[in-house]
Amino acid sequence: MGDAHACIISCGMFVWVAPMPVYIGLIMIKNIRVILYQKSLGIPITKSDIKSMHEFSPHFVCFPEYFFVNQRLGNHGQSMHNQKLQIKRIKLLSKSLNSVIIGGTMPELADGVMYNTTYLYQNGEELGFYRKKNLFFAEVGTITPGDKFKIFNAYGFNFGVLICADVFHDESFIFMKEHGAKIIFSPTFSLFKKNESIDEKYKRDNDIYIRGANIADSTIVKVCGVSSEYKPFLQARSLIANKNEVLYRVKPEEEHTEMIIKQEVKINIDAN
Repeated sequence: MGDAHACIISCGMFVWVAPMPVYIGLIMIKNIRVILYQKSLGIPITKSDIKSMHEFSPHFVCFPEYFFVNQRLGNHGQSMHNQKLQIKRIKLLSKSLNSVIIGGTMPELADGVMYNTTYLYQNGEELGFYRKKNLFFAEVGTITPGDKFKIFNAYGFNFGVLICADVFHDESFIFMKEHGAKIIFSPTFSLFKKNESIDEKYKRDNDIYIRGANIADSTIVKVCGVSSEYKPFLQARSLIANKNEVLYRVKPEEEHTEMIIKQEVKINIDAN
């Protein structure tokens, strides 16, 4: 399966081995398999989707902002029962795929308020959570902003999560650089912009994501939700960018298309 994953089949058991590094001087290069789950918000994850993702053997699977919601409650509505149910879905999926799940986001009830929160699990174990620090205008007054950025660790390196409007603030990327995040996942709720040209779309990608990757000295994985009857005003402009270029992006004609995007990303780690 290449140098990103290795497996041994023995007595019906699946044994996962961490990504195999390649050394160049004092820099270690790791090939990381990532899945961008570009689909409508608040939908079930089908068995066929799980099978498709499992066949890719990903290290990370990232979902869009507000993916793990109950459509009847809405993006800014929550019950403790539903909150526990959504977290359980993320936990079980991480165990099924034997990978890190960046659980898009969901409304989180805590401290007597509501946050917009990403939960992260690896193989059934919680890595932590991150509460969106910089709110979108429609969230103000309903969602409470988080008070700090966070860093996480898996497979021997640090990674980060920035939710949607977090990417408009340089402090987000400066924090990621200072804490050595080698890859940054960005669950995003991207509004459709009428009459926006392709050149304007690509310039925005450069101004936000390539620039942000430069500040953070990292790679950014942006994952968007697809428009649907539930949220018809979205455009799914998922992408992967490093400090030099956009490595992958959804084509303009695919911005309303549900996709399971499977990509391999190279990250550089100091070998010291």
